[in-house]
Amino acid sequence: MKIKAIIFDMDGVLINSEPLWRQAEIETFAKVGLSFTDEMCMQTMGMRTSEVIEYWYGITPWSGKSQKEVEIDLMQRVTQLIIENGDAMKGVVFALKYFKEKGLKIALASSSATSLIEVVIEKLKIRDYFEVIESAEYLDFGKPHPEIFIKTASKLGVQACECLVIEDSFNGVLAAKSARMKVIAIPDQESKSDNQFVIADYILDDLKQIKQIIIE
Repeated sequence: MKIKAIIFDMDGVLINSEPLWRQAEIETFAKVGLSFTDEMCMQTMGMRTSEVIEYWYGITPWSGKSQKEVEIDLMQRVTQLIIENGDAMKGVVFALKYFKEKGLKIALASSSATSLIEVVIEKLKIRDYFEVIESAEYLDFGKPHPEIFIKTASKLGVQACECLVIEDSFNGVLAAKSARMKVIAIPDQESKSDNQFVIADYILDDLKQIKQIIIE
């Protein structure tokens, strides 16, 4: 089936925010007495913020603040860090222009809250490239469930098998494969040796390498 649409994840694909998320998580959880590590952050990479909070509360419950209060603290901190320090990933504009010139539909499908998506697309000045911008914030399920990708394809007016997804997290790759879509994985340096990414159709170092992929 011919590829008709490209669906981008946001964090770690369009903007170099994964290190900022880790910093925000470590700082936020420290305030409720949790000693958080980079490795722990990697376990929930690609999940919705509410699910990250729920996951760790289930393992190590804290007192003093509700899960919702911690979620708000985390969102405020990561938003601040992205505004101050967030940079576009290598090749973002190159890839967006490349796909647009090919006449492909382009969408953004992120686990991040709508408010944070707005901050990122305004910071990077890339809003006009996207026909659809979808957040998993209010969906029934987050990644690795395929709901966000299925809904995005529907809004684009294409079939799942006509979509190519670009992801950096295993949860995102798994969600896209579960939706029966082709997937490009661009894992960060810490994840590159992770054998889980073999389920992706392609593995690249950055978006500059996108022309290596034959879009058929």
